[in-house]
Amino acid sequence: MKKTTIYGILSILFLISCQMSKEAQEEKFLSTIDSFYQAINSGNKTAHADLFADDIIFMPDAWVISQGADAKESVKKETGYLFRIKELNRLDYGISGDIAYTVNEYYYTWHQEADQPEWHKTKNVHVWRLQTDGSWKLHVDIWNSTPGE
Repeated sequence: MKKTTIYGILSILFLISCQMSKEAQEEKFLSTIDSFYQAINSGNKTAHADLFADDIIFMPDAWVISQGADAKESVKKETGYLFRIKELNRLDYGISGDIAYTVNEYYYTWHQEADQPEWHKTKNVHVWRLQTDGSWKLHVDIWNSTPGE
């Protein structure tokens, strides 16, 4: 077999391998996103916080930026309030190397456990970063309310 044929076959196999790797990466990323929202809606604060990078940055609507270990730990604190999401609509997402993003809209409630939920429409942008162990962690969480909703 000629060297050019061998190089051609190897090139094709490499491209197929890269495409399969890209599809596996996307599948793992989307599975992480699903786990993130499942943790929220199940009330599993530890599983929720475990999906934050150690240097997480929160940029909430009409509030100060918080980041790092203190921000991550704040999610685990028992406050007597429930945070839940419904009607999640993923508007966009993408992956480029070790960075990914999602753009979402949804309704959320943050209410005392004994109270009935009051739902508010909001949206967010999440920036995710691939970790050295191959997992995805949320690095930046930006959210704000939707007026009139």
